[in-house]
Formats: sequence, structure tokens, C-alpha cells
Amino acid sequence: MTIDIIANKADFQRHLNGCERRLNDLTKSLQIIENLSQNLLQNNNNQEKQELYFNQLNDIISQIKFLYSSILKLEQCSYSFHGKKRLNFLKINLEKNQIKFEQIQKYSQTKFGYEYKENDIQQYNNEQQEQLIKLINKNFNDKQIELDYIHQHNILVNHIEKDLTDLNDTFHDLHRIVHEQGTMVNNIELSLTNTDNMIYEATENVKTTVQIKKRTKHIKWILIIILIIAFLLLIIIIYFSIKLSSPLR
Repeated sequence: MTIDIIANKADFQRHLNGCERRLNDLTKSLQIIENLSQNLLQNNNNQEKQELYFNQLNDIISQIKFLYSSILKLEQCSYSFHGKKRLNFLKINLEKNQIKFEQIQKYSQTKFGYEYKENDIQQYNNEQQEQLIKLINKNFNDKQIELDYIHQHNILVNHIEKDLTDLNDTFHDLHRIVHEQGTMVNNIELSLTNTDNMIYEATENVKTTVQIKKRTKHIKWILIIILIIAFLLLIIIIYFSIKLSSPLR
């Protein structure tokens, strides 16, 4: 797990170059402090120089702590593989300078009564690593929470997409049903129209049949009357024929 404290590769190289310059300055500062310790040994009663010497020792502690912190952050950077050899070289030389500085501290404590906290730098490094681990864990937890949120969001989106798909299918089914029902309605409407036509034709046929029946009934009575009249006429004719023929005898 890495922490992206560097914006890009060029930024990483710039920070790495800065650490190398600070390490060189630290090496020079140790040489200077060694020379000062020798001068101070010759002038042990010079309180002002001794105070300046102690201040420089404390300043070197700050430099070493800063370098350890910077190197640790560079190692955790995602671009660290671009300068792995240089980082290892920095760490080795910084550890050498730290060992040398601890010897100077012990010497100063023995000769000049310099008071310092043993293992202060190591304790600081441990604290830095603990803070870095906490930061890594925090970032991991934050990313995990973010991933969980994205996962839940994707599930929600998938559900919404599925619901929309189902809704779309429902609309398609509804459209199909409406289309089928529309065809059925058209067929029913056509059937009703045909039925109306058939009913109308049947009604007309019934009317025509009734009229024909009425006419037939009238004709029948007329024929009966005609037959009766003809029969009567026939009887009258026969009667008068008989009557006329009787006197001639």
C-alpha cells in the first residue's frame, strides 16, 4: 500500500534531489560540529561557544529527523520504483551519519555535559512509521468505504436499470395487447356492422313477405269471389237455358 504524496514523477525527482542535498548538508554539519567540539575542548570555559555548540547539535537532530521522515514518505510514494537505488543509498548514508552523530552526542555528554534524550531519533522514526501506518490504514479504510459506496451505488443502479427494463417490457406488452385488442375491436365493429346490415335485410325481407302474404290473401278472396260469381252465373245460365227449352216441347 502506498501513499500518493507526490503529484508526478518530476515532483518525486525534485523531492529526492532535495533529500540528497540535505544529506550532503548534514554530512558537512557533522564535520563542522566535530571541529567545534575540538575547539570547545580547548576552550572549555567559553560558555557562549558551548551554548552555540549545543544548539547546533539540536539542529542536527532536527535535520536527521526531517530526512528520515522525507525518505519514509518517498518510499511510500507510488513513484518510488523510479529512484529505488538512490533511496537505498540515502538510507545507508543517513544511518551512517546517525551513528556518527550519536557518537558525537555521547562524546559531548561526557566532555561538556550535553544533555540529550537517548534513542530520540529512533523513537521519532518509530512514531513516524506508526503515523504512516495509521495514515495508510485510514486511507485504506476510506478507500474501502468508497469502494463499498460505489458497490452499493452500482447495485442500486443495476436495480434501477432492471426496473426500467421491466417497465419497458411492460409497456411493450401493453402496446401489443392494445394493438391486439384494437384488431379485435375492429373485428367486433365490423361484425356489428355486418349484423346491422343482416338485421336490416331480414327486416326488409319480413316486410316484403308480410306484404306478399297480405296480397296473396287478398287475391285468394278475390279468386273465391270470382269463382262464386262464375258459379252463380253458370247456374243462372243453365236455369234460363232449361227454362227456354221447356216451351218448345
